[in-house]
Amino acid sequence: MARIGLVGFFGWGNYGDELFLQQWQQSVGLHHEVAVVHDQLAAPYFTRQATDVAKEFDALIIGGGDLVIPNKISPLYWNRAWLQRPVYISGVGVPTWIKHRAPDVIERLQNFFQHPNVRYISARDEESAQWIRRFLEPHVQVAVHADLAYNLSMPPAYKFANPTIGINLRTHRAGSDPAQLMKTCTALRDRGFDIVNLVLGTGRTRAADLEVARAFPFDDQVILDSENINELSSWIGGLDLLLSNKFHGTVAATMYGVSSLVLSATTKSRNLYSRLDRRYLLSSNEDPEMLSKAELGRVPISSLAVEQLEAEANAAVRLLQRRIGADFPMTTLSPTS
Repeated sequence: MARIGLVGFFGWGNYGDELFLQQWQQSVGLHHEVAVVHDQLAAPYFTRQATDVAKEFDALIIGGGDLVIPNKISPLYWNRAWLQRPVYISGVGVPTWIKHRAPDVIERLQNFFQHPNVRYISARDEESAQWIRRFLEPHVQVAVHADLAYNLSMPPAYKFANPTIGINLRTHRAGSDPAQLMKTCTALRDRGFDIVNLVLGTGRTRAADLEVARAFPFDDQVILDSENINELSSWIGGLDLLLSNKFHGTVAATMYGVSSLVLSATTKSRNLYSRLDRRYLLSSNEDPEMLSKAELGRVPISSLAVEQLEAEANAAVRLLQRRIGADFPMTTLSPTS
């Protein structure tokens, strides 16, 4: 059994990243001891030298999420101290909408990805994989698979008393004009739906997004927030429709068969909805067609398409486990370990 360090945006409370952490704990954590490497939530992220931190682990997994950023580099994700140990880069994304590639950043990423201790690389969509292959030129093959959150077993869906529409907002889009979302919420309320504002975050993210939810000027909304990730997921599963500013809100919704109107049509959202043949549900906070697009949400999600994403993510995690197992024998831990 190996001690595996987990490198990622863990602990800040962002819903998607906490799903990734949960996924690692429930998969790799069944066979190896896993622990998050950083011990503070601000740079330099460690109370000790990163080289000393790396020595406490036999290997490190970096991922998932949009960790490969073309114009800046994180001393948490791409710290050369990790290269003292075998490194497995898994399920990462590249925000390819960032067109500026800083030469010093690309060089440092190249040096990291090309290091002989990098044993495995995978990306969560073909666009990210192609970017990594083209600009970082790693020596190992770059695999592609669905977002790793699809490997999770989700908790049972919550049973709302009435038909319910969910919305979620986030701090860095709080300045957008709320008129279209207000119009959509009003129309849906008038058709008999309850409107809940889901605060999709815990800890620090929950506190910030809760302020945004409270500032949204729709008097009939009910705000739901929790420190329990499973409770947040369960609420998503009980909705009739989700209007989401958060990518993993949409990911979780699809896993429950709940339609989600995407209010932040980033590259990863476009890639996902291309695979699900639901690009007509890509929108924005100020989209004048928001209500008509929300009505299209009645078109059911293909369960076969979602099952394929889940199978892909599961196969990717099993492949990674076999790759780690080639370096470190696996031991199944008891549930109480």
